[in-house]
Amino acid sequence: MTEWKPGWWARAFRDAGSWGLSIGEGRLQVRGIPREIDAEVLDILDLQADVGSRRLVITLVHRTETVLNGLSRRALREVAAAYHSELDERRHLAAMLSKAEEQGEAARLWWSQVREVMERPRWADHDTIGALEHSRPDVAVWLAADTDPRLRGFPAGQREEQRAAVDACRTTYLPGWAVQRNEEFLESEKNELADFFRTVEKSPLTDEQTRATVCFDNRVRVIAAAGSGKTSTMVARAGYAIQRGIAEPTEILALAFNKKAAGELSGRLVSRLGNDGAGVASSTFHAFGLRIIGEATDRKPSLPDDLTTDNGIGRLARIVDVLRDQDQAFRRDWDLFRLVFGRQLPDLGDEADPEKSDRNTGTSGFGTLAGEIVKSQEEVMIANWLFLNGVRYQYERPYAYDVADAHHRQYQPDFYYPDVDVWHEHWALGPDGTPPPHFDGYAESLQWRRHTHVRYGTRLIETTSATIRDGSGFEHLEQELRRHGIQLKEDPYREAAGEPPISDQAMLALIRSFMSHAKGNRLTPDLLAERAGRTLRARLFTRLYAVILAEWDSQLRAAGQIDFEDMLNLATDHVESGRWVSPYRLVMVDEMQDTSAARAALVRALMRAPGNYLYAVGDDWQSINRFAGSDLSVMTRFDNWFGTASTIWLDRTFRSPQSLCDVAGGFVMKNPNQISKDVRSSAPETDETVCAVSVRERSHYGSAVRQHLTTLDSELSEPATVLLLGRYSRSREDVTSALEARYANLTIEFNTVHASKGKEADYVVVLGLERNGFPSIVEDDALLQLAMAAPDSYPHAEERRLFYVALTRAKRSALLVTRAGRESAFLLELVRDRVVKIRSATGDDITPVVCPKCRKHTMRERKGRYGRFFGCTGYPTCKGTMKLADS
Repeated sequence: MTEWKPGWWARAFRDAGSWGLSIGEGRLQVRGIPREIDAEVLDILDLQADVGSRRLVITLVHRTETVLNGLSRRALREVAAAYHSELDERRHLAAMLSKAEEQGEAARLWWSQVREVMERPRWADHDTIGALEHSRPDVAVWLAADTDPRLRGFPAGQREEQRAAVDACRTTYLPGWAVQRNEEFLESEKNELADFFRTVEKSPLTDEQTRATVCFDNRVRVIAAAGSGKTSTMVARAGYAIQRGIAEPTEILALAFNKKAAGELSGRLVSRLGNDGAGVASSTFHAFGLRIIGEATDRKPSLPDDLTTDNGIGRLARIVDVLRDQDQAFRRDWDLFRLVFGRQLPDLGDEADPEKSDRNTGTSGFGTLAGEIVKSQEEVMIANWLFLNGVRYQYERPYAYDVADAHHRQYQPDFYYPDVDVWHEHWALGPDGTPPPHFDGYAESLQWRRHTHVRYGTRLIETTSATIRDGSGFEHLEQELRRHGIQLKEDPYREAAGEPPISDQAMLALIRSFMSHAKGNRLTPDLLAERAGRTLRARLFTRLYAVILAEWDSQLRAAGQIDFEDMLNLATDHVESGRWVSPYRLVMVDEMQDTSAARAALVRALMRAPGNYLYAVGDDWQSINRFAGSDLSVMTRFDNWFGTASTIWLDRTFRSPQSLCDVAGGFVMKNPNQISKDVRSSAPETDETVCAVSVRERSHYGSAVRQHLTTLDSELSEPATVLLLGRYSRSREDVTSALEARYANLTIEFNTVHASKGKEADYVVVLGLERNGFPSIVEDDALLQLAMAAPDSYPHAEERRLFYVALTRAKRSALLVTRAGRESAFLLELVRDRVVKIRSATGDDITPVVCPKCRKHTMRERKGRYGRFFGCTGYPTCKGTMKLADS
């Protein structure tokens, strides 16, 4: 402490006295006066240093004044500065101590809330833990005050009582504690409610199903393998919520994809939970949306009857017919798309499998409107465009001059226009002007062909893959043809020997599916046009869609009606705006993988109120309703849609044998966008659970299937069921004889694969595993990606999931039926993975060797200059070869 005293002159001549003043460590002391002072600087009301009179006046809190004389002017200034410095520091420390105690009290209150949550008999949910984490108080000042030596003189106050809470606030990792505590709670519930978990369904719940029931996080995604008992968990969860007081029966809502599923779920709830189950609301999304709008507006909306009968396809057909009659521009776009751009193109250099062949010439490829076969789908587009515009052409006519030599066969340009003696080459060149990397020698061949035209003075028109795909190639072709004297005469009704690339019915189905996705994602025509970019096919389609949509909506408005997508969007708006208040605390969604963006948005709106619970059950591997608007991202990117969620896996199946699960699961997981899971089976194993039979002609399907079923029937001693599955309903005609035959032990049923969802049978027969049949070349049109929130660009993604659904209907085994030389890419993939063998109708092993280069065709033994070898049946598109020994 610093001390000040009067000097000898002041003591001798000014009667200053012999006193001493010191300031330090927060205190001011005066010794040597009648009433000595020893006070906290905070308890001093005022200190005045009068330099003129050389007096120091100290006023204490009880208003007593002490006057000191005898200090020099310099000393007076030093005392005043020291006092104010000490006062400022003590005020700072006092404020610090006050803040520390405030933080300590906040920590004590927070810790009390944490313990209350952790000790209550309920799952510690994510939102509650998140709110606690978000409200975790800052204790930095408390910790600083606790170790600051300057505060030792201050009273401890509440700090000792707060210390444990502050330490907990500083060190407790809430998410980790919540996980550990929830695991302990789960075990406790298993013991306390053992009877409930054993009897709530016909069979006792498994550990996985019990976890799914008890885990009452705010958002729970249950990924359920085929045949894993997902519906049991929905029933059990409703019963558990009621028993534990989490929700009353009337506060529980179960939403299903269709009316049949909603009815089955409702019946299951009633049969297992009695009156409690009867109080749970079970509904389709559409019925629920209508209810919301009706209650919010006192006016239930009207939906057109045709939407439920044919999904509006008939309405679309009538709209298109009227537009084609009344709108010349629309008719031109429609015909141009249908006749030229109807079929999506594969990636450059990855040509699709040939669809037709000419037995007279041995040529295989793709059919045109004119009836000939060309080698690529881009050439189909060019040929069909020429046919649409009345341009006479010849495909691959030999060049006018004999140019064959030791290195080149006789030249055959792609197109020849006889009316003007002009040739046309279509080059497989990308936007950068180069061919695909695996097109060996293509660049050299291109230069030789160009040089040939220059050498002989023949006229040549050139187009490229890049320009045909973005549309500029057709503009260029039109200009060149006109320049050479050809007049284009567009006529979509010109009699054609061949088939258009897409039928009117298929095009209508594509538009309706596109509309479902676009409306569900609230994408306007203008935004879709932006997404279409430069690709002419996409630009054409979105232009057509905009005109059709305007007429579609206009007709609905005139009739006072709305469609399903607008209805769901409107219901969502009512919930979000508060015009309709949800009474539901627990919302359960069945078949979440088939939920559309509009359905998901409605569910998300229901979850906006705090303290609500979402339970979504589904299997992304079984998402097969994209044509109806389903959006797989709702399942695979669940957190993005609804917020952080717990994921529970029901990966034990009671249906299919393990070997079949391994084949089906390995196949569907080739798509990296699918959620990875390891399905474990409790079903008994059988011999060769997945096999294939090959016939020479499609007309032999019936006899092969009948023979397979007859063999099964003879080996059985008790009744069994069989599902015959076709990609399309027309497959039924191929197996009429097998369906009509009589069997002692077998009950036979035919379904499309889509209709078989939710069913099971002892034996499954999958028909039509042929090229361009299964996988379908129509279903996965890339145009749908324009209207989807999270596109899935993996080839045949939907078809791959559909094939998985077909396989996993089987409880014992699945037979795949194919045609020799026309094997499906899916079947060849299984062969290549060595998990399936192909046999003839007589039982011989005829499993082919799959081409290692293209991986889409089989190898055939051939004879060459150096002996026998294996060559790809996709030649000349694929030039893959193998030595006989390598096969």
